[in-house]
Amino acid sequence: MVSEDRRLRLAGYEVYRFGGAELMKDDADRMVAEFFDQLAERMR
Repeated sequence: MVSEDRRLRLAGYEVYRFGGAELMKDDADRMVAEFFDQLAERMR
């Protein structure tokens, strides 16, 4: 995973990673939705 992260960054991509433990939390849906809302704002 780490080497793929480097490869994507060198290719010009921004990489946003989520950990498995984060996604197992009760509020994971909210956390992911907020992240994509913030990303959409940034892309405006």
